[in-house]
Amino acid sequence: MVSAGLSAAEPRSLRALLVCGGCCHDYPIQKDVLKRGIESRARVVVDTVQQGGTSKESRIPLYENPDWAKGYDVVIHDECFGAVADTNWITRILAPHRAGLPAVNLHCAVHSYRAAPGELWQEYLGLRSMKHGKATPIRIRTIAPRHPILRDLGWSEWTTGNEELYNNVKVFSTATLLQRGTQAEDDYAVTWVNRYGSTRVFSTSLGHFNETVGDERYLDLVTRGLLWACNRLDSRHLRRSPGTRSGGRSDALPSPGAASDTRPAGFKPKE
Repeated sequence: MVSAGLSAAEPRSLRALLVCGGCCHDYPIQKDVLKRGIESRARVVVDTVQQGGTSKESRIPLYENPDWAKGYDVVIHDECFGAVADTNWITRILAPHRAGLPAVNLHCAVHSYRAAPGELWQEYLGLRSMKHGKATPIRIRTIAPRHPILRDLGWSEWTTGNEELYNNVKVFSTATLLQRGTQAEDDYAVTWVNRYGSTRVFSTSLGHFNETVGDERYLDLVTRGLLWACNRLDSRHLRRSPGTRSGGRSDALPSPGAASDTRPAGFKPKE
């Protein structure tokens, strides 16, 4: 049965929650670039929550609610809380993903919660990373060209502007590596997917600087990774990319938004 107001050719837009905040990044700009870039490329509505100031140690108010992810089809983790070591807190964050909620992890989300004992967060990611190199260009190459995320991406190699290459301490058997990056003598995975139980998880360690986040290639990659995580990487959910498909900065880097939470007033979660 087709819902009122939707034709069979127009699927319901996915609802994504983008969580950001913490140390070291221009989140006021980047959250808006990501929201606009994803929404222009796919049938996705992105709500953003920026909390935690600039501390690595923040335990943000969002996660205090056990139903923090209710109503969303996917969560985009873009936070940078590497000094949070409370395993009970991390278990709380992971609960909806353990229950099947798809996830996307961008850049410092890969380094978040790494101070905690054990491998709770890393098991979910499918990879453990503990440090990064200097901010210099990364040469990216595709190693899994037939994977659905990359097959019609439009690019297979890219040399970024200055970026941070995250090391790979451990790659879990549940992960599939998609792209690798090189800086000088260092060569590490930069894009991968993971099966966290039955949950699809897409991650890329790229995305420190605004130049990277605003690049058409990056936004195409993240959008396709999100749709893959939701098992909706198809022509009904993809829109035509507004970019050139050959790279370059996205349409515009917007000014920082005044609000830290773009969820609409009176937001009601889907049942």
